[in-house]
Amino acid sequence: MKKILITGGHLTPALALIEELETEKDIELFFIGRKYATENSKNVAAEFTIINKKNIHFYTLITGRLQRKFTRYTLTSLLKIPLGFFQSIYYLFSLKPNIIVSFGGYISTPVVFAAWILGITSVTHEQSITPGLANKINAIFTRNTYVTWEETKKYLKNATVIGNPTRKLIFNRDTKNNKIKKFIGDSKEVIYVTGGNQGSHFINNIIFDSLSSIKDYKIIHQVGATNYKGDLDKALKIKNSNYLALDYLDNDCIGYVLNSASFVISRSGANTVFELALLAKPSILIPLPIAASGEQLKNALILKSAGSAIVLNQSETNPKLLLDSINVLNKNINQYRACAQKFQKTLPKNASAKLKEVILKLI
Repeated sequence: MKKILITGGHLTPALALIEELETEKDIELFFIGRKYATENSKNVAAEFTIINKKNIHFYTLITGRLQRKFTRYTLTSLLKIPLGFFQSIYYLFSLKPNIIVSFGGYISTPVVFAAWILGITSVTHEQSITPGLANKINAIFTRNTYVTWEETKKYLKNATVIGNPTRKLIFNRDTKNNKIKKFIGDSKEVIYVTGGNQGSHFINNIIFDSLSSIKDYKIIHQVGATNYKGDLDKALKIKNSNYLALDYLDNDCIGYVLNSASFVISRSGANTVFELALLAKPSILIPLPIAASGEQLKNALILKSAGSAIVLNQSETNPKLLLDSINVLNKNINQYRACAQKFQKTLPKNASAKLKEVILKLI
């Protein structure tokens, strides 16, 4: 039985790879990740919930990171870094995996470094154009580095472009969820709003404040399961026939909603941007301002340059600007779709299968 250990803070590509590997015989999967969504939070992280539901062995890692600004948690976080390393040593020494597959994020670095110390082969994948600090470090200690975009190669030496591991379920055009099916019905004017797995407090609030103005569309709003500042509670209390709030879209729903939507309003994380590109889905993107090295803005500009997205600056975004952007996008929707379809043809595809092939050759 070959053992493959997956780690990192980016769950979506990890799930895409797991989907590929689950079809293989004589392979046992393990996952090292975080239990809580953020440091000093009691909100359970999406990976902890989802990986456990898949009956994959989940091992919680307690570690710290280099924070972008000094806060009351900075020193505590720094002190946790050695703990994460020694905990990783213990897990790897006990499990003896044949290979480590990292998807970046601060949670992955102590695992990758521990693997290097123990002589265990590891590979890493970077989803964004500009790699985060974790993958810049990881690339030093891994056997191979894989990236989504050609532009990323100038930041990581000897990187190979394979595209982004993507869940097959985003291509599903049906669902067993009758509530969502009934809500969408035969409507052609559907907007899907999402802030990612954990949700976005800013996007949630801008949608709450804009609902009275956005009357000509049906809105499916993925609020986020963390209920940050009571966002989910507030969303579920809204009584509007054109509005449906959900905490999280499960595997059966996500493809149906994405394919049914006229366009998407979202943050611009690397995985979101690549999925929108693969589906040739027009979008309004509001990059997270504090993302490392302006990562989300750079991701969003990929789709803006392709002609398939409108990019808004969070500091300037208000209900009026959002409504104006929605109207511009809808008025020119055929043009945005044509640009999206043209860009779609240029994308590297089947990254999950390519990564799986690499892993199987290395173990």
